[in-house]
Amino acid sequence: MPKKLIDALSDVAVRGAKPAMRDGLPVDRKLHDGRGLYLLVRANGIKHWRLKFYLAGRERLLALGEYPDMTLARARQKAGEARNLIRDGIDPVQNGREQKALLVNAAQQTFAVVAEEWLGKKSKKWTEGHLEQNLQSLRDYVLPKIGTRAVASLTAQDIMRVLEPLEAAGKLETLRRVRQRIGSVLTYAVQTGRRTDNPIRDTQGAFQAPTREHFASIGPKGLPEFLRALEAYAGHPNTLGIIRMILWTGSRTGEVRGATPDEFDLDAGVWRIPAERMKKRRVHVVPLPRQAVVVLKELKKLNGESRYMFPSPMNQSMASENIVLQALKKMGYGGKLTGHGLRAAVSTGLEEMGYPSEIIKTQLSHAKDNLTDAAYLRGVHLERRAEMMQVWADKLDVMLAGAKVLPLKATSAAA
Repeated sequence: MPKKLIDALSDVAVRGAKPAMRDGLPVDRKLHDGRGLYLLVRANGIKHWRLKFYLAGRERLLALGEYPDMTLARARQKAGEARNLIRDGIDPVQNGREQKALLVNAAQQTFAVVAEEWLGKKSKKWTEGHLEQNLQSLRDYVLPKIGTRAVASLTAQDIMRVLEPLEAAGKLETLRRVRQRIGSVLTYAVQTGRRTDNPIRDTQGAFQAPTREHFASIGPKGLPEFLRALEAYAGHPNTLGIIRMILWTGSRTGEVRGATPDEFDLDAGVWRIPAERMKKRRVHVVPLPRQAVVVLKELKKLNGESRYMFPSPMNQSMASENIVLQALKKMGYGGKLTGHGLRAAVSTGLEEMGYPSEIIKTQLSHAKDNLTDAAYLRGVHLERRAEMMQVWADKLDVMLAGAKVLPLKATSAAA
């Protein structure tokens, strides 16, 4: 029977192991258990389990743990697991580091972290207004509930708990948008390897769907009554300014909400919206009627050094997308009119006045995709658009005054 080269360790031997002595001083000592596993007893008496192995012709050393937290039996088990990896050509030292890093990384990859990264990617493609809408809804409804949760751990039930209060409050359109944005963040998590699935799919059909309608609009005939309601509304000047700017220019709600003072040349009566804030990613020049210039000068004095021309009345940040909807609701137009509906009323009104569709579309930034044509329309039509919008603003004043409104025909400048 062949003689064993190394006697296996016992619990008693491990427990009683002491450092070696050399010249009267304690030094490190190794007690071998076999197949590369040994107990390293330090000169200070601390004991460590180690596994020596060879991989690709190189000697490697794997730290398994410290005795007594790591018992002899547990050390042998861990050594066996490491040998299985070695047989498959996997370095257990590197594998352990990667697994530890994954655990740490997973804990750090919260929904808030992934959402911020996703929004950062989208910021290169989206307008500032659309980006702010997404960020604000996540801040208001999602991050307070699941922002600190590891994105890999989220379930359909977690998402349901975020959305259920919105359904209970009857905010079905908000629910739809929030659910869509949660789903987009989780899709990004899948795409970047933080998840293997998207639980948003399991919430499909779980909530009442909002009634989908075209953007509510009153049409030009309903404008006189609306203007009188607007005049009587005791809202914040910034909110009133947003609504009036939509009426005076036909601009999108987001374009107005995100407007900054440096975009306006009030002496020239021009608003130059930078490309990064426009849906088509092109600079858009908006002529301002006299009425708009007067109000804008007043708002600049009111808001001082604010970043925005029409900041939120609450905190001087960019006004939220609900500002206009809430104001319209208080004026009695809840469900009857939206910011987009006001823009549609402007477009229809200009058409009824006989202005060419080409000029109206340019004013509303329904630009042609052909860059040469678009540049031509923006430049050549600016003077025509300026006169058109001044006539339109004057007509709104007549409507507000309650005089009999005669159909104003387009002037020669619009021909």
